Amino acid sequence: MPFLPLRLAVVCSSNQNRSMEAHNILSKRGFSILSFGTGTNMKLPGPARDRPNVYDFRAMYDDVYKDLLRKDKERYMQNVHGSQIKPRPERFQECKDLFDLILTCEERVYDQVVEDMNSGEQETCQPVHVINVNILDTNKEATLGAFLICDLCQCVQLMGDMEDRIGELLQAFEEKSGRSFLHTVCFY
Repeated sequence: MPFLPLRLAVVCSSNQNRSMEAHNILSKRGFSILSFGTGTNMKLPGPARDRPNVYDFRAMYDDVYKDLLRKDKERYMQNVHGSQIKPRPERFQECKDLFDLILTCEERVYDQVVEDMNSGEQETCQPVHVINVNILDTNKEATLGAFLICDLCQCVQLMGDMEDRIGELLQAFEEKSGRSFLHTVCFY
């Protein structure tokens, strides 16, 4: 019996580096994927750690990229990841789509997603698994994390029934990757 394709979401704070890298790789592998941020603004590294570049979530990726290049072409040449995938970042809290699996890229984002999922009324009681994979917000870690997320999603897709075996799969991934994963089930 063929498996139904997983409906996936990947969420980081700004819908920029980590979630967009995973979105890109998963879409190339044929997954039904959307990506989001949970922050109030899109924040990108700035000239100093305490001075990030801040953009509204309604800003188009191309406009952000042009602005960053205007500020410092060499520094930001590799920074904006979204324009080939979608026109602008999206906030998870504004999404009405249903997913089978939501992957977050840091514990704070995981907490925000779980809080958002549990704050609404449960209408369909359809389960959604929320899994956190801690990924540092650097280009290198975003790429490594995206491949880890892709491997995880491929294994989940092949297992069919997530309910019974997701715990042992996550344990195997923790041992293989040396990272710890958070997991919970929420309901729509």
